[in-house]
Amino acid sequence: MDDVALANYVTGTYFGYVEAGRLDPDGARLLGVKPHVEIWFSDYTLLKLQKRHGDINFSHYRHMPSLLLHGFRAQGRTPNVLDAWWVSFDGREFIGFFAALKATKKGEVFVATFHRIHLNEARRLWKRALRDGRLVREQALASTLLKPGTDHLKPKKKMA
Repeated sequence: MDDVALANYVTGTYFGYVEAGRLDPDGARLLGVKPHVEIWFSDYTLLKLQKRHGDINFSHYRHMPSLLLHGFRAQGRTPNVLDAWWVSFDGREFIGFFAALKATKKGEVFVATFHRIHLNEARRLWKRALRDGRLVREQALASTLLKPGTDHLKPKKKMA
């Protein structure tokens, strides 16, 4: 991921494409593009995300490599779309992100959307992809992370 370009975009000193990562061979095969092709945030997508998901900031974009390398992966609603989501527990709370990757006819791959998701949405995406036969990769420890009834678990506050 191009952290410098992304940071410059967030501060308003850069406009243009920002590399979000590279597509592994399995993802490339699913989208029909060359392996290790760049995944881009277009300036339009970054602007759209800023307007629609104003809570997303630089620290959230830094989770993109984990999402791409370790998260769930499912075939999207069309053959040129790949859905990916990732959930983690950071010691205080569950955090999750969803991204849809879209391939163009030219063989380019762009992030169509990127936003935070709650644990129950990650669970719903997982179950729906399993049911529809679209699930391509499961995140490690998925059954533990997405176990029903765990979204309420948070560290207890100390009482004085």
